[in-house]
Amino acid sequence: MRRFLLGAAIVWLALIPVAGQAIRAPQPVQVRGGPSLAHAACAACHQGHRAVTPARSKAGRGNPDRVCLACHEGTNLATTADHAPKLPPWNGQGSGHLRDRLGARRPTDYRRAVRQGGRVVTLTQDCTGCHDPHGKERGRLRLTAFDVRGQLLDRRPQSVAEVCFGCHAGPEAAPLLSGPADLGALFAKGAASSHAIGATAAGRPDLPSLRTSTFRDPLDCGSCHDNPDSAGAKGPHVSPQASILKAAFGREKDLARLGERANDLCYLCHDRQSIRANQSFPFHAQHLSGFTSSGSVAAQRQTPALSEASAVLGLRSPRDFRPGRGGAFQPGYGEPTTCATCHASHGSLRQASLIEFDRSVVGASSVGAPSFQRSGLGHGTCTLSCHGYDHVQTRY
Repeated sequence: MRRFLLGAAIVWLALIPVAGQAIRAPQPVQVRGGPSLAHAACAACHQGHRAVTPARSKAGRGNPDRVCLACHEGTNLATTADHAPKLPPWNGQGSGHLRDRLGARRPTDYRRAVRQGGRVVTLTQDCTGCHDPHGKERGRLRLTAFDVRGQLLDRRPQSVAEVCFGCHAGPEAAPLLSGPADLGALFAKGAASSHAIGATAAGRPDLPSLRTSTFRDPLDCGSCHDNPDSAGAKGPHVSPQASILKAAFGREKDLARLGERANDLCYLCHDRQSIRANQSFPFHAQHLSGFTSSGSVAAQRQTPALSEASAVLGLRSPRDFRPGRGGAFQPGYGEPTTCATCHASHGSLRQASLIEFDRSVVGASSVGAPSFQRSGLGHGTCTLSCHGYDHVQTRY
């Protein structure tokens, strides 16, 4: 008993601090020049354990984007933020997935809860809708995959599209500024044509315009939707273009603003010279450059004498074709147009060759609704009215 008391006393005396010296709590292992690795990683986004905000996030659950942008927009001066991919500061122009960068693409309160068995995945309109801040994958993308119906898959994503389909496919898809919200349907097996996910230029030798030298990676949402700034953060975060696009893309109504840049997005994969030389179909150059100017000299030489050519010659006849006069075409006839007048960028449920007419330009013909019938590679017939010119089974 005496030995026990003596030992306890010795231990107790050893714990008494020397006069003027405070008792120190155990310290984490320090890294030279900064706090511990564990603390540095967590403290970038989280407050201490006594924080009162939800999940102890520095911004709470209401605005997680603010925490992300502190490092990814460069407002955080911590040395750890230097390695974060940077988004350009928002100047009010363009588009993006963040709440203040939508360009009116979808409502700011979009939220979707997907349930599968006992599992619930919540998709929100903020950084965590696509990213897992604790993830270890490249880009910290979420490991939740969705099919073209917006249904949760029991595996990891095999493409970026399988992340995007969580918000952009199915009956609960996020509404867009124009066109159907359910983009997944345009990539489903039932679609007549689409920019198929996973396709490569090598797999379409029948398309002479494809730039095989530059279009080598499998086609994915990021092929068109991406940050055009090569020095900035990759992925569809923000773009100076509409719809988070890599390059300018417009409809006929945008020609006054964009000019020849209206088709720049398409020319990332499709060779401009091939299109202008009518290698894909006989009147590509004339539709894009205008029938009144007849396009390039090379294109004129390759223009067959079909029914459309007769209409071009009609513009040079003595008849008065000005709007309001007898036999007049509507304003814009014979003038340049854009790829989007005839083609859908994602796909078409009904027609081949991505044909989906812009109904602000193309209307019903004298015999029925606008339609296109493919008759072979680079050939088909159109039945429609465009700027007052009535196409009825017009051959190309």
